[in-house]
Amino acid sequence: MDASRIAKEASHLLPLAHRVLTRYPFLTREVEHLATHSNVMYRVITESGQQLVLRVGNPHANTRSNIGFEVAWLDALNLETSLEVVTPIRTAGGGLIVDEFDSDLGKERPCVLFTWIPGAPLGDGAGTFGYRLLGQMSASLSGHAKTWVPPLVGQMRTWDRIFYYGAEMDPVIIDDPLFGHIFEAPRRALLKKAATIAARVIKESWADGGVQVVHGDLHEWNVHVVGSRLHAFDFEDMMIALPAQDVAISLYHSRDSDQRDDIRKAFRRGYEAVAEWPIVDESQLDGFHAGRQVMLMNYAARTLPIGEAFEYLDHVTPWLQTFVGRYG
Repeated sequence: MDASRIAKEASHLLPLAHRVLTRYPFLTREVEHLATHSNVMYRVITESGQQLVLRVGNPHANTRSNIGFEVAWLDALNLETSLEVVTPIRTAGGGLIVDEFDSDLGKERPCVLFTWIPGAPLGDGAGTFGYRLLGQMSASLSGHAKTWVPPLVGQMRTWDRIFYYGAEMDPVIIDDPLFGHIFEAPRRALLKKAATIAARVIKESWADGGVQVVHGDLHEWNVHVVGSRLHAFDFEDMMIALPAQDVAISLYHSRDSDQRDDIRKAFRRGYEAVAEWPIVDESQLDGFHAGRQVMLMNYAARTLPIGEAFEYLDHVTPWLQTFVGRYG
C-alpha cells in the first residue's frame, strides 16, 4: 500500500476511531495515525496523558472469532503470569472488543484498545542477548498455553497446511493466469516443489501430536526490549500449531542471515532455560520456513504494488532454491 493510500485510509477511518473511543471510561485528548499494516493503528493520548494504541481491524484480514481468542488469551496472560505482554483495555461496559460499523465497507470493524508498548524492537539491533530473551519468552508463552482453555466457542486458526489463513482471506494465486507475469513457469515450479516438501514436513510433524495454542507471529519486530525484559504484542495471528512451528516463526527472518547460527544458538539457550527444545532437526525447521515463505510469496504477489512484489520475490527466491536443492 503506497503512502498516499495509507494516509487516505487513516484519514477516512479517523471518525470511526473517535466513535470507538467514546465507549471507554476516559476522555481523549489526541488521536493520530501510527501505522498501517493489515489493520490501521492510532496513537491515543487520554486527557490524563496516558498513551494507548487503538487497532481498527480489517474484517478481511482476520476472523472475529480469532480476535476474541486473542484478547481472551492476553487477558489470561496478564492475570496469570509475570510476562510483559500488551494489555487489551476494557470499555465502560467491560468488553475487550468494539465492533464499529464502517458504512463504506458495509461491515463492522473489530477494534481493540491496547496499552502502549515501551522500548524499541528487538530487530533494531538487540543482538544475541535479545534473541536469548526471545527464546525465554517463546517457551514461557508456550508453557502457559499448554494448560489454557479458551473461554470461547469457535474455530481457531490452525497451521496444519501451507495456506492456513484459508481461501477467503488469503486466496492462492500462484496458478492464476492473471498473475502469470509474476509467477512465470520456473518460479511457479519452484514454489510447487517447495510447497510439496513443506506440506510433508507439516503433516509428519503433526502426526506426532502436541499441538496447542501458540502466538503465531512472535518475531523480532513484534517484541520490544526494555533493559533486560521483553514486551510482546501483536497476538492477532495466534493459532493452533506445534511449539516447533512457533519457534520457526521466531527464527524465520534470520534463516538467511550471516548471524543465523549465533541467533539460533542464543534463542535455543533462552528457550531451554524454560522448556525442552521442540525442534526435531534442521530439516524440520527448514520445512516450516519453506512453508511460511511460500505463503508469504503468494501474499506479496497478491497485495503489493507490482514493483515491490517483484523485488520481494526476487529477494527470497534464492533461499527457496537452496531449500529445494537440498531436500528435493
